[in-house]
Amino acid sequence: MGSRLLLMLMLLQAVGVWIRLGGRASPGDAGRDPSKGIRVQKDALGKSHSLHTRGIIELAGAISCGTGRSPLAYIGYGCYCGLGGRGWPRDKTDWCCHRHDCCYDKAEKEGCNPKVQRYQWECEQNAVRCDNLTDRCEKMACLCDQEAARCWGAAPYNPHFILWPDFLCGQTHPTCHFRYGGAE
Repeated sequence: MGSRLLLMLMLLQAVGVWIRLGGRASPGDAGRDPSKGIRVQKDALGKSHSLHTRGIIELAGAISCGTGRSPLAYIGYGCYCGLGGRGWPRDKTDWCCHRHDCCYDKAEKEGCNPKVQRYQWECEQNAVRCDNLTDRCEKMACLCDQEAARCWGAAPYNPHFILWPDFLCGQTHPTCHFRYGGAE
């Protein structure tokens, strides 16, 4: 229970930073459309750099990039979006959250900590790009968030499942079968 509370606080802090930045990945994106291929932040040599201090901020930015929605829209959605997860996913959006949880679980089993992993990414035409990452854990975290953003962007969002009560999720849950890049 303590780790769930800590993760929730981290998520809310990350979303708060994202909101203070006006829903942008970084202050340098002010007034720019993230779907037009804007880099997160550029230095004088044109290299992109992440302003973020915690990996959960990357996830918040990925949600915005892939869906155009606020990351707050996914906290407490269905049985798997937000913290934890149990029972059977309610709809396609909730299945995307389950799949993202599975991806993070896989990265953790491989020695990474995707919930706090920092990485540099780009948003191009509403897609998260992880092309230039060479660190294994950065790449895993980014690929998890990239696939989730793609999935959420394609799935319908049903307001009926916002703040869905855990007790309605049941005890039966799907297993994780995941390989990076979206293949089962």
